[in-house]
Amino acid sequence: MKDQKIPFLAYRSFYTPLNTIEKFANAGYETICVFPAHTVNSRGTPYSQYGPVWKWLDRLDFAPFDQMIYDITRAMPEARFLLMIDLNSPVWLEHYFYYESADSFNNLGKTVHNANWKELTSAYLRSFLKYAKEKYGERILAYILACGATDEWYDYSEGAEDAARTEAWRKYCLERGMDDPVDVPARSRRDHITHFGFLRDPEQDKMALEYWKFCNRSIADCIMHFASEARSVIGDSAQLGCFYGYILEKSRKSLVSCGHLDYERAMECPDLDFFISPGTYTDRKIGGGSGFLIPCGSAEIRGKRLLHECDQRTHTNNPYLTPDIQLRVSNAWENERSTVAGLKREAALGLIHRTHLWWFDMWGDFYQGEAVMETLRRIQELWKEYASLPAEDVCETALVVDAESTYLLDQDHPVTPKIHLGTRNKLNRLGAPFKVYSFSDIPRIRELSRYKLVIFSSLFLLTEEKKRILKEYLCKENRTVLFLGPAGIFNDGKYDPECCCALTGAKYPAPGVTTVHHPDWKSISVHDYDCLTPTLLREAASEAGVTLYAEKEIPVYAEGDLFAVHSQEGGITTLHVPRRSGTVTELFTGKVCTVADGKFQYEFATPDTGLFHFS
Repeated sequence: MKDQKIPFLAYRSFYTPLNTIEKFANAGYETICVFPAHTVNSRGTPYSQYGPVWKWLDRLDFAPFDQMIYDITRAMPEARFLLMIDLNSPVWLEHYFYYESADSFNNLGKTVHNANWKELTSAYLRSFLKYAKEKYGERILAYILACGATDEWYDYSEGAEDAARTEAWRKYCLERGMDDPVDVPARSRRDHITHFGFLRDPEQDKMALEYWKFCNRSIADCIMHFASEARSVIGDSAQLGCFYGYILEKSRKSLVSCGHLDYERAMECPDLDFFISPGTYTDRKIGGGSGFLIPCGSAEIRGKRLLHECDQRTHTNNPYLTPDIQLRVSNAWENERSTVAGLKREAALGLIHRTHLWWFDMWGDFYQGEAVMETLRRIQELWKEYASLPAEDVCETALVVDAESTYLLDQDHPVTPKIHLGTRNKLNRLGAPFKVYSFSDIPRIRELSRYKLVIFSSLFLLTEEKKRILKEYLCKENRTVLFLGPAGIFNDGKYDPECCCALTGAKYPAPGVTTVHHPDWKSISVHDYDCLTPTLLREAASEAGVTLYAEKEIPVYAEGDLFAVHSQEGGITTLHVPRRSGTVTELFTGKVCTVADGKFQYEFATPDTGLFHFS
């Protein structure tokens, strides 16, 4: 696969606003995402202003694609491309399969089992890639496989049956030595909850759990199928990515059913190089910490990058899709100062984690004004200077999610958004950096001893292997382990409150906080997710010896010689750093501060993001 030492820093828009593209080119940007789409968005309007390439079963017209490339090149002459390939069904293909599901946008979970759809779409993908590589290959850095709702591989069918899905489910069960289920589980069975109003039982709800695993696995299988098809054409000439793995964001109505929980297996796919997600929708206001929807540590361990999509609505964003359809949101950045602080925050998050990043202009006008463009110009300079350098992980706090236990959740229960999503957002206010892993990553984490506080947000299901990993890797080195919710409530597949009590120090449910001191480690348990607060997290981190960079509950990102602090209120702030002396330089302003006794003071604007480099 093509090596990309410097992560992509790019521009993206559904439209092709040549004046804005030219501004980005003048600010030093040379990479742009292009999307020659043939489908419509979630509001029924075309994704692309250009005509479709895929006209009929084997009829392709590349003239609209060529025109798009030509127009963009006029505005950005040195442009290199990230090419999104639309794998969703054109309307004519949806209607063509009137006996089989081909509505890949809203019913991807059914469509992936339509062998005829997969064959036709694979042929289209190969033809498009062959043309693009032959004509523009030297300028294409990456190809992106886009399918499902909003092109993010969402399945919104909620597990509903059709003939092809039912047959695939029966085959899945028989291959695993299970009885022939004949039909998919009825909705009443697949949504059934046995314990506490929000947890399935591994024995009583076994078929429902197996079915949801089948549904998620089917989406990952389809992604990997198309990745293999793509790689057969592009070889190692470019990178390959997709949107997938949103365990940290999906919650009500979709966490279990939307198909994203098999991300660990997808990340093992040798054909895929990176995974894309927007910054969280739930903590993107100024003062929030933003954050990835995908466990960044899980991707890193498997040698994959993330691509961080900044689609946050700026103060100038255009919310109008048409004169009749507008998408105003309540979390838009309210003024130019906020937009500048927000852009710095998103850039710092991506730069420090060495992700790819693109500025998503959606329907235009997101990035307007001299101050905004000057900020984007400076970000591009810093990206060139620092993004190619190896990152040194300095996080001392880890959040560990467990996809296997996540299948047990009732995705419609009010507690569900508090488990992964809520915990990540509270950690955003820790005042120290943190990294997110999956449970299976633990034996593969380099320098695990560096993590002084490890938080398990969803460890409901214990197995003998998980117990071994906890004992071998976590329960030593004077580490503090924080268990949330009914951790260990299922012991080797059986409901076992005593196992939960032995692990957490109290029977579930229990009010408040339980602390247990073991010879080699300290266990803290918070059964009620509402009791988990940034203040409690800071106290636990401080007692564990974690370096809290900020004395306030504000976002901090850090690695090696770089760290960033986001401040909504501004003003003079004392920052503590893991260096006793020296100097730090704020890279946007050039201001130099002296570190004495492991701390220094910096005056933030209101609001602001400071990106600091140890001199």
